[in-house]
Amino acid sequence: MQAPVRIKVKLALLVGDLILLSLCILAGSYIRRQEIWPLFGQYSTAWILCLMIYPLCFYLTRSYEVQPEASSTENLRRPLLGMLIAASAASLLFFFAPDIRFGRGIFAIANALYVVALLTWRLGVFVRLRRRSLTVLLMGNPDAMEMARELIHKFSPHSQTRVWQPEVESSHPSGRMNPHTLPAEEDEYDLLILAGQSIDPPTLRRAASLRLKGVMVWNLPRLWSEFAERLPARFIDERWVATAEGFRSLNEQSFQVTKRLVDICLAFMGLILAFPLVALASALIKLQDGGLVFYSQERVGKGEKTFRVHKLRTMVTGAEGDTGPVWASPNDPRVTRVGHWLRKLRIDEIPQMWNVLKGEMSFVGPRPERPVFVESLQSKYPVYSLRHLVRPGITGWAQVCCPYAANEEDNLLKLEYDLYYLQNASMLFDLRIILRTISTVASGWGSW
Repeated sequence: MQAPVRIKVKLALLVGDLILLSLCILAGSYIRRQEIWPLFGQYSTAWILCLMIYPLCFYLTRSYEVQPEASSTENLRRPLLGMLIAASAASLLFFFAPDIRFGRGIFAIANALYVVALLTWRLGVFVRLRRRSLTVLLMGNPDAMEMARELIHKFSPHSQTRVWQPEVESSHPSGRMNPHTLPAEEDEYDLLILAGQSIDPPTLRRAASLRLKGVMVWNLPRLWSEFAERLPARFIDERWVATAEGFRSLNEQSFQVTKRLVDICLAFMGLILAFPLVALASALIKLQDGGLVFYSQERVGKGEKTFRVHKLRTMVTGAEGDTGPVWASPNDPRVTRVGHWLRKLRIDEIPQMWNVLKGEMSFVGPRPERPVFVESLQSKYPVYSLRHLVRPGITGWAQVCCPYAANEEDNLLKLEYDLYYLQNASMLFDLRIILRTISTVASGWGSW
């Protein structure tokens, strides 16, 4: 961002922070005491002190240095840290000056509200800045740079992208800047994208020089992760897996134990609550053609171990008798009338909660695939095997972002969302996916 824009953003953040803090203090007073008038008398000094302490702590934690090129986590971490420091400092001050402090209930409620309001406000500013103000420099391979340009324009349509190419015929080690496509000042760039898996030395030298001048440098996987919330499988290899950030939760004992306990509780309650619905669906399936109500099928799970997944039958009996294993497709003629509605409402997935209880599946994770499809996809995309680092899920990031996969191209897209989930797995991310699943089921999106 240019200097005048940065100043405007800082002022807007300051004003917004102060307004939200005041509103949260007013709300805390009303919730606690059903009145706000003491804030203009008895608590006025404490209110003014808070309006001074909180912005100061935000400034000390660099919370007003919003960087649209940085990750959302980084842009939210600093204001959250500043708020925690400010709340602690205000509490300490009120402890030694009890005559001017708020009531403890008012202060606690106000801070609880302020956490939500502050993070929501900052996230909104961050998203708006990212969509409007990035100046991005592209370096690397032409095809990869074009892919990066398309992605940036899709998710940040007002951003400007420039291209830098090394001067092949020149002996100068740092290459050249194209005066027709590049701004005059190098420090005007917000972000540099190194596009491609093999970058020539002159390009790497220029990228290193710009990074030392403060320009953020991303590779293509990082760009896709931040903008599209998925990872490009074609640009993921062992080198990237070995050096990329993330993947920590996969081996954290606390995460694994918490996730398993949540799975057991949700599956147990889900099976009990959904029993009448499953009974009704079973009766409808039986009345339609007299065939089996449930079916089981071999799938590949964690550690590439196979297990049998259980679902309500939605297709005609012997659906693959003549064709063998094939992908499901939109308006698949093998799906029965009852099965169409079961799929639309995701009722056919309920018996998989039994697989969750047995420890073969989780509520959230990559969707388990059949061995024949796994073998085919793994031969084309070696990173497909990363999906088997965790238990497969009834729902997952790929399931809520994409409709059912009808071919290998669709499965490649779902793989990219699964890779993003593996890199960023957490209980909060799981909660986000579950809430998104409820919304997806309610809308009927992505079901055939």
